Amino acid sequence: MTTASTTAAPARGRGALALAVAIPVLLFLSLVSWAFASPVGSSPDDDFHLPSIWCGLGERPGLCAPGSEPETRSVLTPLTDAACFAFKPEVSGSCWNPSETGMSDTPRVNVGLYPPLFYGTMSIFASDDIQTSVLVIRIFNSALTVGVLSAVFFALPRRLRPALVVSAVGSAVPLGMFVAASTNPSAWAYISAATVWVCLYGAMLTDGRRRWALAGLAVLGGVMGAGARADSAAYALLSIVLAVILGARKGRSMWAAAAAAIVIAVAAVGFYLSARQGSAVVTGLSLDPVPLTIDQHISNFLNIPTLLAGALGGWGLGWLDTYMPSVVSTLSLMVAAGAIFVGARGMTPRRVIAFALSLIALYLVPFVLLAQSQAMVGAQVQPRYILPLLVIFLGVASVGVDIERSWTVSRITFAGVGLSVAMVVALHVGIRRYTTGVDDPALSLGARAEWWWNGIPSPTLVWAAGSAALIFAFVLLGVVQHRTLAAARLSTNETSNHGMTSA
Repeated sequence: MTTASTTAAPARGRGALALAVAIPVLLFLSLVSWAFASPVGSSPDDDFHLPSIWCGLGERPGLCAPGSEPETRSVLTPLTDAACFAFKPEVSGSCWNPSETGMSDTPRVNVGLYPPLFYGTMSIFASDDIQTSVLVIRIFNSALTVGVLSAVFFALPRRLRPALVVSAVGSAVPLGMFVAASTNPSAWAYISAATVWVCLYGAMLTDGRRRWALAGLAVLGGVMGAGARADSAAYALLSIVLAVILGARKGRSMWAAAAAAIVIAVAAVGFYLSARQGSAVVTGLSLDPVPLTIDQHISNFLNIPTLLAGALGGWGLGWLDTYMPSVVSTLSLMVAAGAIFVGARGMTPRRVIAFALSLIALYLVPFVLLAQSQAMVGAQVQPRYILPLLVIFLGVASVGVDIERSWTVSRITFAGVGLSVAMVVALHVGIRRYTTGVDDPALSLGARAEWWWNGIPSPTLVWAAGSAALIFAFVLLGVVQHRTLAAARLSTNETSNHGMTSA
């Protein structure tokens, strides 16, 4: 005889599968809206990163050729002046002329400064159609971000999944989403920060194919990060240390995690030493530094939180000239702070050590870099440099045994509403800054637009679709959590009833 429970099981399975597909798709669509939100050259230092991508696979006819000097390269002329609107928030994206012909020399190109992996991979999509190539790169990085994080989510044991979600989502609005859907190597640094430590930790808690899958994903994230930015290579080493603190136990099989950690460490050290960017911690970022006074060092130490808030909307996006309304940073900070307090329950000695170490790194890395650069907060060091450390910190703060039960539907609703409102406002401001410039405060993004992509739906439609996608993703996350908590309560009740019957 067929019972209600047996007929309901397949339906629940189909519903879970639908949710497992729908949430990543919605998050991808939300990231794609950011890919369309700004013109070519809009991510930080794109006058460097774009020529570096076009030369990422070496000399190619019509794309990259030797320059007049050993440290220069000849690239398509529109690449060299794509950021014509940089530091000019009143200037729209229409100032760039993609139809310019010919090749031009540029010293702003990667010749041993950054690790080569990111540029070499993105160079696969480079062509003489710059606009299409840039959009394809942004969409590819959006898909890569969602794809890697989804794979890690399903490979992790259930108890670690909230840490991954909190770290990736809690730090995403607005800077995380902006760089994840960009041509900037910080996109890969973001992925690496969210995955390496939690995958290694998960590999220490699991066995069988799941263990090796997590070890492989840890290697993927570590190599991606180290191959994109030298500082991300250093953060990968920090991730290894944190995973060991949290997960190493006597009697546990550590072979998979140890093998993955060794591969990551070798790759990180190799990429770090091969890139001149890594020397910034020693030499600083300033070309002609003036020594700071004791009072200035103290001022820097007290103002480091400004950089942390900057990653959550307190600083401008792009070339730091797309300023966010304070509602964006306020809501994003509230969600991040709430996630820390939710995760801080039931701290064990190992968690306290890992929490303290990640917090110290989050604070001291920018302080030391400012000190070496002889710069004050607000100059040289940008929030995107320490965004990966914020991702790691939020994740480490959320690895408690009962953290899944702590994230009640009401808390997810609070976080979802906060981040959704912040996203809606940030995306609107970001699109308007490039369609008209900030000197035209039109509410309708299509009204008086001076710039937009050819053949792409209207800016208002892109904004509405991207915002709705994130909102629905949070709604579905709430549904998933409601089902999870209901199943946990049912399991607890059945166990209790079974115990009473046995008695």
